[in-house]
Amino acid sequence: MEESKLQLAYGQVPKVLLLGNGINRAYGFASWDEMIESIRTKDLSDREKECVKNIPYPLQPVILTSDHLGMQMEIISEQLSLLNAGTEENEMLRTFASLPVDTILTANYTYELEKALNSSFTCLPGRRCSFRKSAYTEGGKYNTEQLHTYFDVNKYPPIWHIHGEAARHNTMVWGHYYYGKLLAKMQQYISSLLSCYNARAAKGQSMNLRSWLDYFMLGDVHIVGLGMALSEIDLWWLVNCKKRHFPDRQVILYKPDMKPEEKLLAEAYSVTVNTDGFTGDYKAYYSWLCTELERIL
Repeated sequence: MEESKLQLAYGQVPKVLLLGNGINRAYGFASWDEMIESIRTKDLSDREKECVKNIPYPLQPVILTSDHLGMQMEIISEQLSLLNAGTEENEMLRTFASLPVDTILTANYTYELEKALNSSFTCLPGRRCSFRKSAYTEGGKYNTEQLHTYFDVNKYPPIWHIHGEAARHNTMVWGHYYYGKLLAKMQQYISSLLSCYNARAAKGQSMNLRSWLDYFMLGDVHIVGLGMALSEIDLWWLVNCKKRHFPDRQVILYKPDMKPEEKLLAEAYSVTVNTDGFTGDYKAYYSWLCTELERIL
C-alpha cells in the first residue's frame, strides 16, 4: 500500500465504510449464535439458556465459558481463520469493497472480506501473513499495536478489524474485560491523535493516518450491517467523542430495524439513522443499499 493511501490532505474528510456481521447473516455465513455456541463449556438448564438469550451478544460468551474467554478464543482461533463465504456473498462483498471509500472497517474477526477480494488470501495463527501491515511501527511500544494493524489487499482500500482478528486470538474483543482494555487503548490513542491533528491543521499540513481511529474520528462514517446494540460501549463512546471534537463529521447508521431506545441514543450523539430500503429480504436490502451508497458517495 502506497504511503499516500494512508495520508490525509489538509481539509480532506475521509469516506469510511464500517461493516458488521449483517451481510454474513443474510447469506448464511457462520452466525454469532453458532460462534458463541462453539466455545460453550458450561452446562445450562433450559431456563438459563433462555436467560442468556436476553443478554447482549458481546457478553454472552462470559457466561457460556464461565469467564474463561481467553482459553476458548485460542482454541477456536484457527477455526475462525479458515471460514469462507459462499460465491454469492463474495460477489456482494466485492461490490461493497469497490465503493468509492478511503478505507473499510469491519467489526468481524473473520477474513471473509479479504478472501472475497483475493482468492490467495491466507491468515492463520502463528504464521506470517503477507497482507497484514502496520500503519505505526511504534504501536507495540505503547501496547496499541491492535489499533494500527490493517490489511492491504490488491487495489482495494485498507481493511481494519476494529474488534480484533481471528488469527491473533488475544486481539478479539468479547466480554467486559476485553471491551474495557480496548476502550482504554482508544482513549490513550485519541489524545495523541487530537494533538497531532490540531498541530497539522494549524499549519495547513497533511498528516499520516496511523489507526482506524483516525479514519473514524476524522471521516464521514457509513455503518452497514452492524447492530450498534447498547452493549457496544466502545463504539457508542467513540461516536460521542467524535461529536465533541469533530461535530461537522458525520456518522450514518443504515439499520432498518432500529429499536426506539437505540434511536434515541443515536439522536443524542448526532448519529443519522437511515431505515429506508428494507422490504423483508436482507439480500435484496444490501444490494439496494450498495447501489444507494454508490450514488451518495
